[in-house]
Amino acid sequence: MELSFIVIDDSELDCFVGRKIIEHTDKNLLVKSYLNGRDVINQIRADFDKRDMPLTIILLDLRMPVMNGFQFVDEFEKFPLDIKRKYQIHILSSSKNTNDLYRILTYDTVISIIDKPFTREKLQALITKIKAEE
Repeated sequence: MELSFIVIDDSELDCFVGRKIIEHTDKNLLVKSYLNGRDVINQIRADFDKRDMPLTIILLDLRMPVMNGFQFVDEFEKFPLDIKRKYQIHILSSSKNTNDLYRILTYDTVISIIDKPFTREKLQALITKIKAEE
């Protein structure tokens, strides 16, 4: 199964670390990073008609300016089902706010929450889980 990744985090350092972890885990994985979710929503709109896209894993920070994780998921869930099927959203969170964590899991398109810091072991566990669900 071919996979690609999008890291969305307002911290340039977290984007850099996430990108490097993914690149060093598997050189064949495509990875892009964005400092805000609005750019990703616009990119998904631009990619609407791409048919042969690999499954794209979105690693999304909850707390960001411009467009926070909740706003991103609200916008993402408006896409048609055939577009949403090309993506999986996993939340990267350092939040201890259980209300936020429970709330984000009520969205149909949010698959899981991964505690920060993001590590190679967490990435490998995620990839293993995704491939097992094929």
